[in-house]
Amino acid sequence: MPLRHGDYVAKYSVAPLSPALLALKDAKVETGGRPDALREEVKAFFREQGGEWELRVQLLTNRETMPVEDASVPWPEEESPYIAVARISVPSQPAWDAERVREIDDGMAFSPWHGLEAHRPLGGIMRARRPAYEDSARFRGTRNGCPVHEPRQG
Repeated sequence: MPLRHGDYVAKYSVAPLSPALLALKDAKVETGGRPDALREEVKAFFREQGGEWELRVQLLTNRETMPVEDASVPWPEEESPYIAVARISVPSQPAWDAERVREIDDGMAFSPWHGLEAHRPLGGIMRARRPAYEDSARFRGTRNGCPVHEPRQG
């Protein structure tokens, strides 16, 4: 989905860079009898290894072939290739536990609208998603008996 990118409009991509993450492409995960198979595999991977990803930006360069309002149209990379703008490096670490879920997943609200105005979400799909984020946070707070906390600027 497109976002403001300062004075520009862009789509973002996060792509794996580290060899261990790249090796997982097309890897099959045996899920038979394991309802939490993906979670278990991710937890085991990051307990032993870290990872590195590249944050990439694709700038809107042609409003005719790169519509903001129609999310079903891929933006042609031959007109505007993705540009690497940052790297995300994460050391090995615990990836999931029940306490972390209670504190972070269940206790905080996530929304693309928590960002800076310069990175505001754009397009009809993003506008339609906004109330879903708000309703989801409200539902979790009511259902879990714990108020959801909005992020604060530090």
